[in-house]
Amino acid sequence: MDGGTYFYAESIASIMKLTRRTVLGTAAAVGIGTGVAGCLGSEDPPEPPVLGDPDADVTVTVYEDFSCPSCRQFKQEIFPDIEEAYIEPGRIRYEQRNYPIPVDETWSWAIPCAARELYETEGNDAFWDFAAGIYDYMGSYSYDVIETTAAELDLDGAAAREAAEEETHRSLVEDDKSYGSSNGVEATPAVFVDGEQIDRRETRTATAIDAALE
Repeated sequence: MDGGTYFYAESIASIMKLTRRTVLGTAAAVGIGTGVAGCLGSEDPPEPPVLGDPDADVTVTVYEDFSCPSCRQFKQEIFPDIEEAYIEPGRIRYEQRNYPIPVDETWSWAIPCAARELYETEGNDAFWDFAAGIYDYMGSYSYDVIETTAAELDLDGAAAREAAEEETHRSLVEDDKSYGSSNGVEATPAVFVDGEQIDRRETRTATAIDAALE
């Protein structure tokens, strides 16, 4: 996560003071390389966890680093409204991909490996539950926390811990990052709507999604 990412944390705080309806409406990027990405990818990346309608005409892809404070803020403060307005009604396909900067040399890799293990062994819902829950422990990550978080969600905590400790799925995480880099990702969270990188603020994300849905 670059310095600009931290400036985003302050700017988003002021944005979130707006009404929920207002927050669901603007577009462009603060602190991420704002270059527009072209077609998404020259090589096939790993299959990502998906929410919404897998066959929707509009695809939203978000790259995250589980140790990035702005990613946690996006997931906890912005994502819920996107979920309500676009994902739950099945209006979009929403993908999460990994982009370890890495903010933390251990947890930026270990946590996505644990999440990937749960995705592959227990399914799509398991990934999303864990990916949301683990952010509550940012700043106090440990292998015990990974195992406990998974277990509290009725998932295989021991398997998640082992995958984290051994970085079992690191090659897939690296493939995600490489794919993101090839499409202009420089910092996290990075948001794409139908292959075009946009501002990660919710208002602008919503504007871009609305435009794509027209």
